[in-house]
Amino acid sequence: MDNRRLKFKDYKAIAFLYGIVYTTIPIIILEILWDNLANLIGLSGLIRELIASFFRAALIEEFFKLYGFIKADKEYKFINEREYMLAAGTIGLTYGIIEKIATGNAIAIILGIIFPMHLLWQLNQGRHFYAYFKAKEIGDKKKAKHEFFMATFLVFLIHGCWDAILSIIEYSFDDKAATWLNSLGGILFILLIAFGIFYIIISYKRTKKVLSNSKEDLQKLE
Repeated sequence: MDNRRLKFKDYKAIAFLYGIVYTTIPIIILEILWDNLANLIGLSGLIRELIASFFRAALIEEFFKLYGFIKADKEYKFINEREYMLAAGTIGLTYGIIEKIATGNAIAIILGIIFPMHLLWQLNQGRHFYAYFKAKEIGDKKKAKHEFFMATFLVFLIHGCWDAILSIIEYSFDDKAATWLNSLGGILFILLIAFGIFYIIISYKRTKKVLSNSKEDLQKLE
């Protein structure tokens, strides 16, 4: 087993080149174009936010975070689960920080600190991609398909649903919102917080396990 460990300078390079140049900049450009198109065709209100949750946010952002990760993999040729997770997580964290700063919204920044979803989505994406490539190596097509789904389509769905629910909650707080929307917003808020806490705990445990196993493997070789 090769237990290479990328250094801090490597992850710093991944953050700046692949997290910013290949990921964040293209996302910013396409999201500006999306907003202009939405304005041009007259999309507005909650409908616009719900559509944007899946196509402006989830699809564009997850596509380029994945693109940045693939480009980084071609350069560094990740070889173990730790590298896959930390490299993908670095790209997600880089984008998440820039996104929150760019919004200038104090509530969004606070939520981003409490629920660092971009970091968590990409940490798990890296773990599933590692499992996907290992399954391909041994010819386990069923597991490979499952892990590919977990690394791509599931991340997209979770991201889209997360943003869509946040949009519904935001609109439910409006004084002009219907009573049923107020009630729905309250229920969704509780469910979102519960899911966020659950996702953080699960992601933390799985990441800790990977890092712990990697440390144990290195100690065995010493």
